[in-house]
Amino acid sequence: SIALMIDQRVSEGVKLDFFGHKAFTTTIPAQIVKKFGCKIVPIYIERIKNINFKMTVNKPIIYDKNSTIEEITLDLNKWLEKMILVNPSQWIWTHDRWK
Repeated sequence: SIALMIDQRVSEGVKLDFFGHKAFTTTIPAQIVKKFGCKIVPIYIERIKNINFKMTVNKPIIYDKNSTIEEITLDLNKWLEKMILVNPSQWIWTHDRWK
């Protein structure tokens, strides 16, 4: 298993839509999917009452072998946007993703 935080600002990657603005986005998850044909299992961690956390493991996302790295990466950005919109206070806004 590999865990990757895809919501971080990166200096390399592709500039794709994130909340209506272009943002450098890591392509590492998509590269792994393309190379190994694996599934992506999205996980959402929510802080509950200061020191407790709730972790939600979502259904695996299976990408078609013909999906491009850009298509997979954009789809993951869209998934991330949806999770942030569920509870925006849970996302760490201290870094500028669009820089």
